[in-house]
Amino acid sequence: MKYTFIFLLTSLLVGQSEDATLTIYKDGTALIKQPVGWEIPSGNSYVTWSSLPNGIHRDTPFLNLEGATIISQRFNDNIFTGIDYFQKLRGEKIKVKPKDGKAVKGILLEISSGSVTISNSGGIISFNRNELEYLGSENKDLATPTFNPFLSWDLNSDSDKIIKGELVYKSNNFSWATVYRLKMLNEEKGELIAEAVISNNSNIDFDGSKLQLVEGNLNKVGGKRPRTERMNRVAMAVDSNTMPMMGKDELGDYYIYTLNDTHDLEAKENITIRMYGPLDIGYSKTYVFENSERRQKEEPLEVRVKIENTETNGLGISLPGGKVEMYSFTQSGGLEYIGADNMGQVPKGQSTTLTSGRAFDVIGKRRVLNYDRQRKSEEAVIEIQVTNARTESVNIQLVEHINGDWIIKHESINYQKKDASTIQFPFSLGSGETKTVTYTYRKEWK
Repeated sequence: MKYTFIFLLTSLLVGQSEDATLTIYKDGTALIKQPVGWEIPSGNSYVTWSSLPNGIHRDTPFLNLEGATIISQRFNDNIFTGIDYFQKLRGEKIKVKPKDGKAVKGILLEISSGSVTISNSGGIISFNRNELEYLGSENKDLATPTFNPFLSWDLNSDSDKIIKGELVYKSNNFSWATVYRLKMLNEEKGELIAEAVISNNSNIDFDGSKLQLVEGNLNKVGGKRPRTERMNRVAMAVDSNTMPMMGKDELGDYYIYTLNDTHDLEAKENITIRMYGPLDIGYSKTYVFENSERRQKEEPLEVRVKIENTETNGLGISLPGGKVEMYSFTQSGGLEYIGADNMGQVPKGQSTTLTSGRAFDVIGKRRVLNYDRQRKSEEAVIEIQVTNARTESVNIQLVEHINGDWIIKHESINYQKKDASTIQFPFSLGSGETKTVTYTYRKEWK
């Protein structure tokens, strides 16, 4: 069968792709849709494409093509290495130059990553690879080495024509994550910005690419999450008060975010794209002191911020999971970092609670005043004291974990039962105020 060989110039530009669409998942993979085109003659022809990333899944490439019949597809991953090259020269003459000696010629018997063995008139000589300055060969008949994997196709056409299509494949070394910036203006109101950090850890540049981001974890056979960025750059919207950078749609049970503009995503680089915001939102701040049974301690209370994902609260949108970095303003007006927390996916109408750290001026002290254990019962008297040294009132939540079959009695304030092993004491505490809460728990067993 006679073939005409067609090599498209752009397919040989190693390390660069143009006008591709990348759908990037949070498991470290991407679906890449690459436009391709060739001018082919009538009959059989052969075309190639070598702008492939180093994480490509070999079993995934397929070519959608109009105007020609695809007879076969091959994936060639026979990448040049020095050992493979010289392995083909076994039985032929090579030259070996030790670092501290003269060059020696001989017949190559064996080569590995650690040693080279030749035979000449002086006998069989073995050299340590680390001690060699170079290896050489005068063989000029070997095929041109391949430095990148490439795909090739045997095509058939009924006439001379230009054909266009799309090469689709999956690859590792791509990922994205959501980073939120929450500027806390006061105890109730703040400003929220959501950004997507998109990583290309492959070895190719994607110029003029369309980017789509999928929120949700898809099932896959295997694989390992790639390491993150080497570089980082930020791409911002022209008007930061709007949300023009992305559109959102449903993808089965997942959400897919489409960037409205094309972007250059270079190898070993991150770009940061605005998703939402800035959005004016409200939140409630609670100071939490969490303990269990006979534990005694004194420490600052944990600061938790609850955000309702509703339209009345300035949201009402699907919030991808990600890291939330929190900032507050000092009295001089400066913006300062006050902590970070991870947030899971928050559907519309749900809420999320973030922990920013511990409050310096709100201190809790817990003591076990009495503990009595019998053969079939246990009883403890607990005292919890909270002091608010802040200049404003705060909302307090005491969280107590008690395992087993228990009852509460002699409580100084009303409690709420959260679940089978948790009770809560919510109350407010004025500026400079100290409050003491006591209760007794009793457990019995057979």
